[in-house]
Amino acid sequence: MKDTRRFYKELGNLFYAIAATDNNISLQERKKLDEEIQFAWRHFDDSRDRFGTDRAFLIEFEFEAMEDEMATAADSFRSFEDYFNETGSEIDDITRKRIFNSAKHIAESTRKINISEHHFLNRLKKLLNL
Repeated sequence: MKDTRRFYKELGNLFYAIAATDNNISLQERKKLDEEIQFAWRHFDDSRDRFGTDRAFLIEFEFEAMEDEMATAADSFRSFEDYFNETGSEIDDITRKRIFNSAKHIAESTRKINISEHHFLNRLKKLLNL
């Protein structure tokens, strides 16, 4: 992957879309996002920003930026779709599964997956060719 900075930012968009689809980001979804960053993405590669911080934390930064902007889930998901359509050939099957699993874990973090989350997860699954 050439541009890990953009990759992580777009994951932030995707995960925001999943969490914000019902217009309410719960404490459980925030906690799950943090866990996904810590356990699924922090050790994904060795890229760091200019301050030496693991680039995976850009996921959370972008998530919070979308929240501050009150971005719609649809726009955030579309941003990830556009990114993936441009760069999907660079993303291997293992990474595609990791992306989907993180999105699914965030959706599942509050009781059960709602209809809107289910819709986005289905679109994601098709997009990732899983």
